[in-house]
Amino acid sequence: MNREDFEVFVLTDEDGQEHHFVILAEIDDGMKKYWICEEIMVDEDGNIQDFGEIYPFAVREDENGGIFVDSIESEEEFEKVSKAWNELLEKDEELQSMLFLNEHDHEHHEDEEEE
Repeated sequence: MNREDFEVFVLTDEDGQEHHFVILAEIDDGMKKYWICEEIMVDEDGNIQDFGEIYPFAVREDENGGIFVDSIESEEEFEKVSKAWNELLEKDEELQSMLFLNEHDHEHHEDEEEE
């Protein structure tokens, strides 16, 4: 599976800037659901041009089925989700290799820009 195959969603920050994300994984601790997402940079046509940082989001659903994502504010909650993400990465070789390839591609792309 390639990251281009993942579902993309858009968040608008407080300055009105749009940020595009792909969902890499879903973590459910029995009380709350979390998405581990990677920011992506897209062109005018919506094609992925580059990959950015990885962020965890708390996910909630309203009574009408609408999905909302929230930043994780608590350090304790962030640590819990980070630990679960690291455990998932250790078990999922396909996800590891996909993320490693992206890091390598990104480093290679930066080298080309410096020339």
